[in-house]
Amino acid sequence: MFKDMSLNNQQYEAATFTGGNLLLAAGPGSGKTHTMTARILYLIEERKIDPSSILVITFTKDAALSMQRRFGKLSDMFYPVAFGTFHSIFYHMITEYKRNDPPILIFEKNKTQMAGSVLRKFMGKDYVLENKASVSSLCSAVTYYKNTLDTEKSALLLPEECRPHFSEMFGYYEALRKKTCQMDFDDMVYDCRELLIRDKAFSQKWKNRFTRILIDEFQDINPVQYETVKLLSGKRTEVFAVGDDDQSIYGFRGAEPGILKKYVSEMNAKILHLDTNYRSDAGIVRSSLSVIEEGKDRINKELISSSEKEGMVNILGFDDRIAEYEKIADSAGSSSDAVLFRTNLEMQGFASYLTSRDIPYIIREKTGSCYEHFIFKEIFSYMKVAAGFGDTNDLEEIINKPNRYINAECIIGCEGNIDNVICKIMGNPGIKNAVIKIKNLKELKKDLSFMKKLSPSYAIGYLYKKAGYEKYIHELAEGNVKKAEEYSCVLEKAQELASVSDSFDEFFELKESYEEDLRKAKMKKCENAVNLMTVHASKGLEFKRVWIPDCNEGIFPHGRMPDEKTVDEERRIFYVAMTRAISELNIFYIKQTENTKYVPSRFLNPLIKFS
Repeated sequence: MFKDMSLNNQQYEAATFTGGNLLLAAGPGSGKTHTMTARILYLIEERKIDPSSILVITFTKDAALSMQRRFGKLSDMFYPVAFGTFHSIFYHMITEYKRNDPPILIFEKNKTQMAGSVLRKFMGKDYVLENKASVSSLCSAVTYYKNTLDTEKSALLLPEECRPHFSEMFGYYEALRKKTCQMDFDDMVYDCRELLIRDKAFSQKWKNRFTRILIDEFQDINPVQYETVKLLSGKRTEVFAVGDDDQSIYGFRGAEPGILKKYVSEMNAKILHLDTNYRSDAGIVRSSLSVIEEGKDRINKELISSSEKEGMVNILGFDDRIAEYEKIADSAGSSSDAVLFRTNLEMQGFASYLTSRDIPYIIREKTGSCYEHFIFKEIFSYMKVAAGFGDTNDLEEIINKPNRYINAECIIGCEGNIDNVICKIMGNPGIKNAVIKIKNLKELKKDLSFMKKLSPSYAIGYLYKKAGYEKYIHELAEGNVKKAEEYSCVLEKAQELASVSDSFDEFFELKESYEEDLRKAKMKKCENAVNLMTVHASKGLEFKRVWIPDCNEGIFPHGRMPDEKTVDEERRIFYVAMTRAISELNIFYIKQTENTKYVPSRFLNPLIKFS
């Protein structure tokens, strides 16, 4: 019952708001879900709004079910309020409209096939064979466009030679998809928007369907979702949007914190605030504010902690990453502890370290092993061939990386032996450029022989610098900044694994052991196991003690020489990480020394000033 709910003054004002559209700026731990459920009860019990005309939109299925369950426990009646995600709601609208010819859900394999067909049409068959990464790039560009409608930025996700053709490529891709009535998650919103624009009957029906729309995590909305909500809002519809632009961290899928201000302006929404943090102790709240207040173009907020406790904020620097890892491993060890990472690769690097010390941990998100990355696979193949027990597959994996112009037929029947490949080329006068190929193979053999004499760490360093592998990887990024950053990070993680291995045998054993432990750690139930997760996966969660390692430039903020907009998003990600902590926050970085390339994060500056 609404009258029995415990609400502070700000929560009550928001729950009982009657002035049309509203933006509820809700800071971390301020009780936004509690306020939203109170709002639903108020509309039904006090305002006598028809429950079936109320739509509640969340960003995840779990969030929708959680809010629905919470609402159900608070009410005495079974009210037919509609709860769902953007995707589930818009998919239902489309399937009802197309019930005689429902769309077929497609997956990555289908998208890849269509993208390949598009590229073959516009760039030629040989181009696709020689540039296999271009297929995934086109899939990414299509996805980004369907979430943002930004042709220019979408095209930038393609190799440079494909960018002028993006609009035509997208049109052809859509023609292929619609011809076969296929649909993925992005299409659920994109197609619904198209129907609301172009089909008058469809638009009229759904605009009059809901009089109250409540949207959770509004800061995560992307332009297409926002435009669709606007199209869905009829003259009698009131939108109750709850969000915090300081926690907008999904820019990679098109979310824009500026949409909050756009909503206020275009839909004449009033702004109310929830400024009491019921999660974190006072010192943690003040510290996190000192960081986020340096952000640009944000909605100003005054946040306070409900706790009388100061809490602990520790900022420590280390000479190297192993020392940092040791400190965390010696301190964390409870299910109420969490170590938060900027990327999966950093997380899995620490997981590997915990495995080497036989310390239990839990990874609470779906993630593929970093060892499945193509760069890791190629490096392992190099190391196996150098150690003397690589097979034909390993030799095929490395022989043209970097390109040594060795055709596949030169390797067939050679049992993975470089000498056999050389003999085959020498004995076949029909092979073109035989002299160059033999020279390249002899250089490869020389490099591998030298690597065998080194420790794993020095062997990988030699592979990167002297054998040209690092240069090859950077060229493979094709000028794509995000790919270049990802590839550099993978190279670094492989080097870290080698640095804790005394021999080639130990290097391979550790790799297999880490892979197995990563598989077991995912969602495994284990008492006194520390939680490992990326910051994005930690959104909405809280932990008594939190560690944020690797607070260095290139990691936080992520990327090399990021622009101002990127830095602002990275600052928000850092802020989200900080505000997961209840009573203790540990922020670690690697010091800049003569022997390291690490530079402490700029986000530490306000904390140092603040302390």
